[in-house]
Amino acid sequence: MKKIEWNEGLNHIAPDLVEKYVKQKDKLRQNNRKQKGVWLRFGAIAACFLLIVSAVIAVPMLQKANLPDVPTWDTAQYSAEDIAKLFDSMKLDGVATNAYTKIYVPDSKYLYIGNMTDDEYLKLYQHTQIDKELNEVELKAFIDAFLPKLAESLDAPIPQYSIKENNYSTGNNTLSASVDIGSYYLSASQYPQKNSLGLSKLEGNRQIVIDGETIQIDQRLSDEEILDSIHSIKNKLFGIFGISFSNAKVVRNFGSYTKHGVERVYIYFYDESAHDLNSLQPRPITDYIYISFDNLSNYSGDIVSDSILTVSGVHYFKNRSDIGDTQYDVIANAKRISISEAEALLYNGYVFGGHSCPLCMRAQDKIDFEGYDFVDIEYVFEYSNKNETPSIGIPFYAFYKNIGISENGNTIYAKTYVPAIEVSGYKEYFESQKDNHKNN
Repeated sequence: MKKIEWNEGLNHIAPDLVEKYVKQKDKLRQNNRKQKGVWLRFGAIAACFLLIVSAVIAVPMLQKANLPDVPTWDTAQYSAEDIAKLFDSMKLDGVATNAYTKIYVPDSKYLYIGNMTDDEYLKLYQHTQIDKELNEVELKAFIDAFLPKLAESLDAPIPQYSIKENNYSTGNNTLSASVDIGSYYLSASQYPQKNSLGLSKLEGNRQIVIDGETIQIDQRLSDEEILDSIHSIKNKLFGIFGISFSNAKVVRNFGSYTKHGVERVYIYFYDESAHDLNSLQPRPITDYIYISFDNLSNYSGDIVSDSILTVSGVHYFKNRSDIGDTQYDVIANAKRISISEAEALLYNGYVFGGHSCPLCMRAQDKIDFEGYDFVDIEYVFEYSNKNETPSIGIPFYAFYKNIGISENGNTIYAKTYVPAIEVSGYKEYFESQKDNHKNN
């Protein structure tokens, strides 16, 4: 930006806002590394103003008495009522708006917020559900393909097992087989869409030892160091299941009370190139193997630790149809709304998300998202209650606000969602929902 343009921009900034900016400049500098350059996307004039009073991840200094007008998009493809249904499917009684989720992390880097793209249009996804008939022969072939090598690696005899059909009132029937394999527990299942395996230990120290090597990680290490440390185990699992994946990611879950760092860690092995959505959500949608680590006392003998985690499980998910047949199709490219438009919705309380428990949601204290810390693009999928698989995927701005410190010293962030595309009928829908919410 030229010096003369900079000075001209300063002439239009209210003195009280400049003073407030000076007080917050250290925070702005720290936050700006997460979303640097994002404000440039919205034009040079707006950028000059935003640079002084905000960074994209730090809230513009809006006064509550002068809330911005809520934009209206009368020709939008979806309404606010349609958007709420994405979250309704995860609720018990359809209450899905005007709430937030609490996220606990020791450091903001574990929010896994990436740099937002500057795409003018965002993809909308439709999952084409192909349910195959349950097939006992297929499930048996899936299990038998790895069972001999798995038993050998666990220094256990090959067990005999039987397959049974499970009939549920939801109509989501499955086939399953479970058996002890040495001192371990093996469970395999077939769903209309996929076959799966779980290997765990339900008593004692619950460690899994493969070919004499204990599956374990040191939670104090970086994600890259953790993946390096588990390289040998990864290759052994690839050999057992007869598959190899090119990519891996570490996902850590933290809580509010445990004094021992993470509560759970998940390490996924998958092929990111197999589908665009593999890079947009924690769990891949294509085939994958993952190792889980618990750091809670769920069973007697469980070991919790500030460092080495040894309570593990191994899981393998394989789609029954080629991903080309059950892929998430791009059904539209919707125009992305600007950060300032999303903020107008945020400050007026037109937000989505929150607890899966409606009672917990209505008991929440109202959070003022002015001064929010981070914003990112995240996809939310509507899930069918019948088969628990996603259908429609919509991009959202996910806003994070630091709201305090938990009992164990973790930082608490409130997280809420605003659609990142044009949506109609906000005022009408939220007015109709007022009786359902505490934080209107």
